[in-house]
Amino acid sequence: MPIEFELELEVDGIDLTYIQEKAGKKINSFKEYLSVKSTIKIRRTIIGIDKSKVKMDQTLNPISGNWDNNAFGSIGLIQVFQALMPRPILIRAMPTEEEVENVVNEILASKAKSKLSEGELLELQKAQEKVKELQEKMYDPTSINNYKDEVNKHFQKLFPDTLIDISDTDKVKWTEDKFGKKFNVEFKKQNADGSHDESTPSSYSSIGHGAVRSAIFSLLLMRDIIEELARKSGRKEYLILFEEPELFLYPRILKNLRELIYAVSDQDFPYQVLCASHSPQMIDLSKRNSTLIRMIKTDSGTKLYQIRDEDLKEAKGAQSAEDLKQAMYEVLRFNPHICESFYADEVLLVEGPTEEIVVRGILQKLTPSKDLFIVNCGTVNNIPFYQKVYRKFAIKSHVICDTDSHMAEAIDDFSNPIFINGIQQTIYEEHLMNCKNDPKIGGILRVHDTTFEVAHAHEGVNTTVRYPDNFVPSHGKPFNANRYWREVLEPNFANKEIDTAPIVSFIKEIISFSWS
Repeated sequence: MPIEFELELEVDGIDLTYIQEKAGKKINSFKEYLSVKSTIKIRRTIIGIDKSKVKMDQTLNPISGNWDNNAFGSIGLIQVFQALMPRPILIRAMPTEEEVENVVNEILASKAKSKLSEGELLELQKAQEKVKELQEKMYDPTSINNYKDEVNKHFQKLFPDTLIDISDTDKVKWTEDKFGKKFNVEFKKQNADGSHDESTPSSYSSIGHGAVRSAIFSLLLMRDIIEELARKSGRKEYLILFEEPELFLYPRILKNLRELIYAVSDQDFPYQVLCASHSPQMIDLSKRNSTLIRMIKTDSGTKLYQIRDEDLKEAKGAQSAEDLKQAMYEVLRFNPHICESFYADEVLLVEGPTEEIVVRGILQKLTPSKDLFIVNCGTVNNIPFYQKVYRKFAIKSHVICDTDSHMAEAIDDFSNPIFINGIQQTIYEEHLMNCKNDPKIGGILRVHDTTFEVAHAHEGVNTTVRYPDNFVPSHGKPFNANRYWREVLEPNFANKEIDTAPIVSFIKEIISFSWS
């Protein structure tokens, strides 16, 4: 079976200038493949395997709509695009002392070489006595100090009492085969007045891996300062690959690092940051211009599910980016642990703390083998939003909510109640979409008639587990829910009549449910 790779790229003015320099007279044939939106679509098809495989490169003709058999816009765009793409930079989980110093020396050396490429290298070749003068031009102290200042501005947001110092370690300034300087990196503890704290060790072994990795990130973020690149809105020159940034960090520092990563991605820094993380603390739905990708392993291989600003805006019904931001703030304020659910395989959506309190108690008693994450949606009106978000991530979901006096019309093919009005109709329609989704991610939809309290005080519930009529409403639903679990349901959990309590029967049904 042929394997096809398609790529659509937007070509801006800077790209076009570079391509023209490389393509020469072929630029006109290349421009024929640019769409009116200045995009070009290319495709590579691989047929066969091993030695017999054949590669076919094509470009989409924007006028005819057909794929033309030529080498990517007729100019061999593989090499051209490689040069235009952001340079990947990896921050590993366990960096060594040498890796940190390599970051600094590579950054400073790259600028030094670019200086010499403008003619100063010829001066070195003509006369050795000019080497020192050239070094001062290459490693401009003012430029290096500016770099250190910018690095520490960001690093000290995470570690306020620690300073990164960069110093020249070379004893010999130049030899016949070496004219570049080498720098080392030190971590210096600071007192409150800014002076150096000599009594506190600040070596690599004592400062910890979390601080070292954060230092690498800060050093990398400011490399455009030393390279004197003009920052342009939307232009990304570097792709930083950050492996599990949460490792070895205290929660407070992790929060500050998360803010820095999002800020760098959102502002006019030339960096795109890609993090692989197992920490829900790294997720912030309120941040703009961010993309969350969930990776799961299945029997057929690894699959990726992605959600962007536009998906959240559509799910929440927000009209603008600011509306979405405020909506996400409200979601996170009500339930700051919501991001943990993105790592779950199966979630149960409930409308408030009453159900959440009782369900958690029931799950502690039943100890199911499946991992079921309880999502307190805050209100029944929020449930459709969560249904849409979890659908984007292919996370399986169940729903328990109140009918609020809306009557179910019938039962569908999935044994779920059908509603034709109220918010319950929207919840049902979203749930039905999940049941029909591929893969199927809709599970059990069950309702309390009319509310949790009314349903559990119904005469159909055995008196031993019935909701007491002497609970004072003014004490609040969460307080009374906790009393109902602690004083009624938990003491009678071994009673054969426990299943007459709707919430208990619902949870047992959800636990035994299978998507097979």
